Amino acid sequence: MNTIKKHWFTFVAAFLVLLVLGGIGYWFWYGHSRLDVIDKPPDFTLQNLDAKPVSMHSMAGKVRVVEFFYANCPDICPLTTANMVTLQKQLKAKGLFGSDVEFVSISFDPERDSPEVLRAYADRMGIDQSGWVILRGTEEQTNKVANDYGLLLEKNADGSFTHSTRSLFLMDRNNNVRGQYLMGNEMPTDKVLDDIENLVQDKFKP
Repeated sequence: MNTIKKHWFTFVAAFLVLLVLGGIGYWFWYGHSRLDVIDKPPDFTLQNLDAKPVSMHSMAGKVRVVEFFYANCPDICPLTTANMVTLQKQLKAKGLFGSDVEFVSISFDPERDSPEVLRAYADRMGIDQSGWVILRGTEEQTNKVANDYGLLLEKNADGSFTHSTRSLFLMDRNNNVRGQYLMGNEMPTDKVLDDIENLVQDKFKP
C-alpha cells in the first residue's frame, strides 16, 4: 500500500511539475511572440479608385498592412510597393491574402494621383486589387490622416514630397497599430511577413 501511494505521489508531483513548466513555457512564448499595441489612430474616410468612400474602421476584421505613398515617387515608394507585392505572393501561397490579410495604400498626392494614374501604377507594380485597396482624398484629408499616424509630410516646390521613411504600418483586426517599419531597401520584409502571420493567429483583443 505504501508503495502504491509512493508511486501515486511521484506521478502527481511529476505531472504538476510538467504542468507548471508547460505554463511557464507557454507564457514565455506567447508573451514574446505577441506584438504590443503601439497606437490606435482615429478613423478616417477616403475614396477608393471607384470614387466610393471607404472608412478605415469599416475594414476591421482583417490584418492590414498600410502604406503611405505617391505614384511619382522616384525611389522609396515603388521599392516599398515592390516588397509588398512580394509579400502578396507569399501570402497568396499560404491562402491568407484577401481572406485574412489586406493591404491598404494611401496616396498623399491628390493633385497628380488621379484614379487613372493609380490604376496604371497598380497594373505596373503587380498589385492585386482583390486584396489590396488604394485610397486617395483631398490634400487636407490626406494630410490629416498622415498626421494622425505621426508621419512627417511636406510638399516641395517641385511637386515631390519629403516624408517619413517609417511610413509602413501593421494593423490588427481591431484597428490597432501593432508594427511600424522602414520603407524601401530597408524594409524588413521577412519580419513583416512573420508579424503578419503572428497577428493572423493572435486572438488577443485589447
